[in-house]
Amino acid sequence: MPEIKLIIVEDAESDLKVCRDSVETYQQKKNDEGVDLTFELTECKTVDDALNKIDGSFDGAIVDLKFSDGDDRGKDVLVKIKGSFFRIPVIILTGTPDSIGEEEKSDLVKVLKKGEADYQKDILDVFFEIYNTGLTRIMGGRGKIEQTLNEVFLKNLLPQLPDWKIYGKADPSRTEKALLRFTLNHLVQILDDDEDQCFPEEVYIYPPLSDGLKTGSIVKKMDGEYLYVVLSPACDLVVRNGGQINTDRILLVGIDMEQKVYGYRFKKIDEDNAITPEEKIDRKKSILDAAFTNRYTLYHHWLPKTSFFPGGFVNFRKLSALSKKECRKNFEKPHIQISPHFVKDILSRFSSYYARQGQPDIERNKIIDEVVSSSGETE
Repeated sequence: MPEIKLIIVEDAESDLKVCRDSVETYQQKKNDEGVDLTFELTECKTVDDALNKIDGSFDGAIVDLKFSDGDDRGKDVLVKIKGSFFRIPVIILTGTPDSIGEEEKSDLVKVLKKGEADYQKDILDVFFEIYNTGLTRIMGGRGKIEQTLNEVFLKNLLPQLPDWKIYGKADPSRTEKALLRFTLNHLVQILDDDEDQCFPEEVYIYPPLSDGLKTGSIVKKMDGEYLYVVLSPACDLVVRNGGQINTDRILLVGIDMEQKVYGYRFKKIDEDNAITPEEKIDRKKSILDAAFTNRYTLYHHWLPKTSFFPGGFVNFRKLSALSKKECRKNFEKPHIQISPHFVKDILSRFSSYYARQGQPDIERNKIIDEVVSSSGETE
């Protein structure tokens, strides 16, 4: 049975009772709806108690800021969560929501005002929805990543530790980065056997974890909204000694907005009075299916739309080769990075497009006639 572990940091008994009753009512409601679910609620009436009990195993935290032993002491709990790298969704429930700064809000799920918040709708529903994403089961202290890291440590790293110790003795900094790549490669392998369809957000790394240009970086021109993707080989963009990259030109490929690619075809369909509305819908669906599976043209590659990216099609015909200086002058820093798995497919199709080799047409009508005649199927 799924169990959602919550911790509430609150010194007012009346507020704790409201929370207890709400959890009990909410759990029963979910059970009546056929959802097999339980809540485990840990109550902390002092900040010191919370600091001792909180760890990465919780699926959510409800924290009051004001305590009788000091103003804003609840913020000590937030500092502990962030400083200990506990990946716990936090909701602040306080009578003074304005005391939370914008920078602090970025680390929180919600900031709610006491007396106005509905526990079931504004708090428990939110934690339940987050739990359903699998976020805390993956990222939490008892989550999939922790379990897998432990497995990689025991089965892969420890047996090879003598070799890594040799590398570490020669170059500790480089070895640490290499060991991180080694570990991540083993984590990724776990997902390689998963044949489920992915979600659009998985195509991107957003925001990017680095400001540097990489293969698959999406950049925007400073003087407009037009987007480009960097398709220079990864080896060209590696920063060498002295901070220089291994090329004097960076290859940028334009991204067409979705409507620009198939909008004309849609317009022609809409203007065709000879076909029924149902046929128009079917034809549009057929166009979209071809476009979204990269069968619409040889030179377009689909990038799906998300809440942070408008979507579009990489157009292999729209190429620009700019110097590093020109890129810095005319383009903003990368604000989206295409994930490595998807970059590989784009590069493969890009290479295939420019590797096409045509040949002269062969006179085939006479041969066709001879084959048909020899089969006894002449007119």
